[in-house]
Amino acid sequence: MKYSVLTASPKISLISGLLICFLLSERSYAQNKPYLDSLLHTATANYPLIKAKRLQTQALQYAVKYKQNGLIPSLNASYQVDYATANNITGMIYPQYITPISGPPSKGNDYSGVPGSAAALNLQWEPITFGQRAADIDLAKGKLQYGQADENLTLFRHQVYVINAWLNYLLVSDLIKVYQSNIDKSAFNLKQAQTLVVSGLRPGTDSSSFHSEYTRAEMQLINFERQRDSTLIALKELVGGKLPSGLPADSSLFSHLPVVALADTLTADHPEVQLGKANITANELALKSLKKNILPRLTLWSTGYGRGSGIGADGSVNSGDGWRFQRYNYGVGAQIAFPILEIFRQKPLWKQQELITASTREQLAQTELHLNSQKEIAASNFQKAVQSARLAPQQFHSAEYSYKAIQSRYKSGLINYYDVIQAQQLLFQSAATMKIAYYGAWRALLNEAAYSGSLNLFLNQYGK
Repeated sequence: MKYSVLTASPKISLISGLLICFLLSERSYAQNKPYLDSLLHTATANYPLIKAKRLQTQALQYAVKYKQNGLIPSLNASYQVDYATANNITGMIYPQYITPISGPPSKGNDYSGVPGSAAALNLQWEPITFGQRAADIDLAKGKLQYGQADENLTLFRHQVYVINAWLNYLLVSDLIKVYQSNIDKSAFNLKQAQTLVVSGLRPGTDSSSFHSEYTRAEMQLINFERQRDSTLIALKELVGGKLPSGLPADSSLFSHLPVVALADTLTADHPEVQLGKANITANELALKSLKKNILPRLTLWSTGYGRGSGIGADGSVNSGDGWRFQRYNYGVGAQIAFPILEIFRQKPLWKQQELITASTREQLAQTELHLNSQKEIAASNFQKAVQSARLAPQQFHSAEYSYKAIQSRYKSGLINYYDVIQAQQLLFQSAATMKIAYYGAWRALLNEAAYSGSLNLFLNQYGK
């Protein structure tokens, strides 16, 4: 973005509108190194979205532990009492939705109920799952890896936002100082004009004109202070609602330029790339887990139980016997089950997961392509921003020399007040442009660091 020099109008509102539009067009992102470190630490600890991602990662850690606990046998203790009829008939039925009844067939229907009771201890264990348990554990770990990558990317992006918001605050704060210097010059010119008017060297309109410009400058300063408050509030939100103590009142960041030249290739550790790789891994493990579902399952079981019934072996009814155990049994066994037709049910799921995995690979390729392109753009922008910023002081020094010369000529009565006001505005604009140019160089460095995947590329220069 270029900033034109005022040559025809002394109106301060043009430069202020230009600066405000520039600031509002930038997304609120993130500077005095110790305080910036404190901002990043506070945001990491307190920002709700980062805390939410951290909790989600912790939840995924427990999901891994749950899958690992699949080796623990299932052991159930139970006790029951009932009051029911004892009519029975021989023959086979499919057990689903039918409550079974024990004992030999009865001679007829007897609708009188008798009590019964039972207690049991049942153990079921699958020591060998032919790789199914291991696949489920690996899948849970893959989801954990994805969750950690998602947390890292969220943290990385938020740190960029915090740094950029801090840079915005510093820029507005420095521009306020530039503007305050402009007001001081307006106050001096007003006082000088009043003295010259009283002495009869200048017409009375000069005093009124300088007073009008001085009032306009004060009003514009209020607008800049409002913008500074807004950027500070935005920064406060990004760190979780409360700024660290010790907010520096001054900064020298925009008095020097970054000099680091970053590499042209995308770093392999970019959090967004790592998230894409973790997504591929999780989907590959999901496919592996699905394919294990067609393998057999070996189950070991054992049981011990006692039972009581209000009906004797000879068919006699003694309700009191139903409340106590009369017979005790135990049993152990092993079962291996082969899901013979499961492969035909699972194949569409396998194909679906294969396509999802292929899709995630293409998404990663798109991410890498985009990041590489954006990094090239950021590298070019950084170089041009530094080149432009190196020229800004020359413009400022020229405007400063011109202003001092014109001010002396006005005092000598050689020029009118309009030339002084115009020279003053050119000086103010060049001072503001220099600050903005330095800010642009640091912002460009931040963008390049962001697309490279390492904020240290910015922070190492920032701390110098």
